[in-house]
Amino acid sequence: MMNITTRKVKLVLLLIISIIGLLLTGACSNEGTKNSSSASSNVKEESDKEKTKVNIAINGGLNLLTIAKYKGWFEEEFKKENAEVNWVEFQSSAAVLEAIASNRVDFSFVGEGSLVTGITSKIPMKAISVTGVEGNQNSIIVQPGSPIKTIADLKGKTIAIAKASSAHIFLIKALEKNGLKESDVNLIQLEPTEALPAFQTGKVDAWGTWDPYVTTEVEEGRARIVESVKTMNFLSPALMIGSDKFLHEHPDLAATYLKVYQKTVDWLPDNIDEAADILAEEKKMDKKLVKMILQNNHYINSPISEDISKSVQSTADILYKLGTIREEVDIDKAYDNSFLDESLKK
Repeated sequence: MMNITTRKVKLVLLLIISIIGLLLTGACSNEGTKNSSSASSNVKEESDKEKTKVNIAINGGLNLLTIAKYKGWFEEEFKKENAEVNWVEFQSSAAVLEAIASNRVDFSFVGEGSLVTGITSKIPMKAISVTGVEGNQNSIIVQPGSPIKTIADLKGKTIAIAKASSAHIFLIKALEKNGLKESDVNLIQLEPTEALPAFQTGKVDAWGTWDPYVTTEVEEGRARIVESVKTMNFLSPALMIGSDKFLHEHPDLAATYLKVYQKTVDWLPDNIDEAADILAEEKKMDKKLVKMILQNNHYINSPISEDISKSVQSTADILYKLGTIREEVDIDKAYDNSFLDESLKK
């Protein structure tokens, strides 16, 4: 028969073994919980992986970016590539360029004059496609009863102009073609919102501007076109731009951006009425007027060609001659067609 001491020893040993077992079970449970928690955390981290933000700037006026925004086409495509869109809007190219310089904008569009001033100001950007060649119908307009019939008649007259704008460049080229210089006219620096009342009240003899102002004033019977980029057969390109930083870090998303823009370009011709509805609502404008502007403009998404390059280079030379920019520039260095090429493969 087992003595009492031996039984006590066995009981103590069993108790110790039980405690060790419980501790090991708890440790395993904790480790399992830890591992499960870690796995869950990893899944959560994967699902919450930071999205790339694509900052798109609408640069005022009637444009296809507004339509694509309304349709949600950029959001739809970028979502597939774990990216999201942030929209901002500016009323001038100068503000767009400033935003690109401070990394607040990745894509937008500007006129050729703004591209040149941006490049000479060392704004880190590239032109990645051409969105139009008529400069939104840059024109010189006068009141219907004005004696001014031709560009030559502008000699000695007062003209409202936003300096360094596409309309300013058009005016200089139009004057030169007619044997005049900028010094032969009296230019008054006025942004469109300031120029409009000055023009309507007759405080200036003519106004160099673009749509929607041109079409609005003509259709309302308050203006007559003297000449336009179309009547003079001038190239006045508008260009899509991207920030150097974004283009370098996300070339695939840059191609996606141009792919979506091309979708909008392709959609427009067969959907003019719907496009006019969208833009009239978004811009608080008369639909009939919007439709007319859409029909008057030819929207594209094309490579920067040799002809476009020559046009922009001539603009750069003019701005240098005027002293608007302080150095001569080789504009070919401002282009990169590779992103448009890649967009065609998507």
